[in-house]
Amino acid sequence: MKRSKNLLRKSAALAAMSTVLVSQAPLINAFAYGEADVSQSTFKQDTDNSADFQNWLSNVWQGGEKAYAQTENIALTPGSDAADLNFSWYSAGKGTPAVKVWKDGSKSSAKVVTGNAEAISAENWQGKSYSAANKVNIADYFEENTQYHYQYTDNYTGDDSVWSAEYDYTTKATDKFSVILTGDPQVGASGSSSDKSANDASVARDAYNWNKTMQQALKTCPDASFLLSAGDQINQSGAAKAEDKKTRESEYAGYLYPSVFRSLPIAATIGNHDMAGADYSAHFNNPNSEDKLGSTAAGSDFYFNYGDVLFISLNSNNRNQEEHRTFMKKAVASNPDAKWKVVIFHSDIYGSGQPHADTDAATNRIVFAPLMDEFNIDICLTGHDHTFSRSYQILDGNVVDYDISSGSVTNPDGTLYITTGSGSGSKYYNLLNYTPYYIAERTNACLPSFSTIDFSSGSLTIKTYDYNGNKYADDFTINKTNTDMSVDEVINNAEALINGTEVNYTEASMNSLKDALSALKKIKAAYTTDKDPMLADIVNNYGKDTDRVSGYGSVKNAADKSTSESGKSVNRFKKGVSTLLDKTIYIQAQEGAQAQLADYKSDNAPKIDARALENAKTAVVNAINALTVQEDNNTVTEPSAPAEGSSADNSSTNNSSTDNGKAPQTGDNMLARVYACMAAAAAGIGAVIVGIRKKEDICER
Repeated sequence: MKRSKNLLRKSAALAAMSTVLVSQAPLINAFAYGEADVSQSTFKQDTDNSADFQNWLSNVWQGGEKAYAQTENIALTPGSDAADLNFSWYSAGKGTPAVKVWKDGSKSSAKVVTGNAEAISAENWQGKSYSAANKVNIADYFEENTQYHYQYTDNYTGDDSVWSAEYDYTTKATDKFSVILTGDPQVGASGSSSDKSANDASVARDAYNWNKTMQQALKTCPDASFLLSAGDQINQSGAAKAEDKKTRESEYAGYLYPSVFRSLPIAATIGNHDMAGADYSAHFNNPNSEDKLGSTAAGSDFYFNYGDVLFISLNSNNRNQEEHRTFMKKAVASNPDAKWKVVIFHSDIYGSGQPHADTDAATNRIVFAPLMDEFNIDICLTGHDHTFSRSYQILDGNVVDYDISSGSVTNPDGTLYITTGSGSGSKYYNLLNYTPYYIAERTNACLPSFSTIDFSSGSLTIKTYDYNGNKYADDFTINKTNTDMSVDEVINNAEALINGTEVNYTEASMNSLKDALSALKKIKAAYTTDKDPMLADIVNNYGKDTDRVSGYGSVKNAADKSTSESGKSVNRFKKGVSTLLDKTIYIQAQEGAQAQLADYKSDNAPKIDARALENAKTAVVNAINALTVQEDNNTVTEPSAPAEGSSADNSSTNNSSTDNGKAPQTGDNMLARVYACMAAAAAGIGAVIVGIRKKEDICER
């Protein structure tokens, strides 16, 4: 392991940290903007009876431009980073696809980039056939805050090429930016008697409302850099029959209909309704997917970077955890200094919707939740539930009980889980008839919804709205200082010092560090879930006849299902099969029912004492800073006293995260990130700022 020659830099001071902790009151029920009985919703009828919808249906969708047939619409997707942009579209013939792009006012110096035409055989219900999915990637071209224009052609032949109309694309800043988040537009799911026909009323209705959602999203967030789509872009889940494939392509015409998508890139993760058809990969030109890890028929995992934010999309239809882990390692290595790590996948592993949250999604929790902890993911964005929910900070199935009454948390451990509502209103679900202990807020008000996420170096804020632009949920912010480090990072850094051999510290100071580390590890051990035997079972048998899971997390064998004494069963693994489910489901839910235990109280919820955790981390950091170097001549170098005003004067020190939460830090970056944690909490909830100055001595390695 490579070590820095200047492990402890002279005259450096650590930035201060402020964390707000909760008092030891029980967790409270989640506040909701609306909890609805979806059987009473009139949203579908209200749309059909709208004069605006009927006019659009006649003059735009089925008449006029005949938008219902335009499966070929171009889709922009993010490239590997903000300087890149990818394009994909269908064409009837196969040629040499190309995109021409230029800065505003500079068309004479336009850049032409050719790509590849992938052979396909696709048809929609409107009678259009396609033989090529055209892919073009433009790399290292786009500058921040610049307006561009582009055109594309199915077959580039030089000056006589036939180009499309001109479209705009305006780049945004990367140090501070916003994105739009939607889930489950599931175009085609609203249902009608004309399904699987050219005039499918379900596709029309859902495309209309989906377009309204996206138009409002751009009105609410006009400077959005791109869209994050949490899966189930379309409804038709099967792709084996010719009529299924035609339906899917007609539904993609609805999904890609909004004109905003000619200028707004889409980062769409794969949902369970998307996963069976190769049409997903034909419509979206996703970056960094060449390794095909986490693959199903639709596609695979992908990632991209935008400034200091790493975005990772996982295909949660694939239960091979090791493939996802390998992929996430590569993604994290692409931006080791990422300030924020965002994961998006479809399955609502910590959601609150009645059909999925404590059934099939719970199965996927076994596979995906440990990865969020392992890689220290800040926020995990999911769909599938058709209801909105926001979790508390979750670490290994435990709620870390920070005080979030202000609508924010600073430097938290654990991951924030968001489950999106329906982006089109095509389908709604009821909420669980109990509030899972990990849910901070939830709603299923029967209107299409979207969220915006604002990123900066110091904060991440999610805001959620309905498609009329009204608030749909409370805003929530995660703040980060330059000193943010997880429990695992503190432990790893301490162990690297203890196990190091190149610098000799006095026995007394090293023993103090060992004692502090032992106390922190004891707290971690108390909240760590026992090894889950079902995880290995799922991974090892995935795709085999011996797989005990089917579909999107369903329990295959009746003997494995959770069954009540009266013989009723639900679609989740019974108690005793998975240690994580025993901890996160059966501490609250009844066997064989989607119902809460009669004697359950919030005090029973698995949770971590945030104050104790932060104090233990602080003790380790203080012990590191108090290490005394034993010189060769048997003299010792004592740690210097903190510099006057150091906690305030050095608050801008840059100590950003550089690992996935497992490997210890090495080199200059290691102790530069060991920070001043809470030294003491004010009575119950106060934030205390503690400034700790590094040792002035230079320790050669």
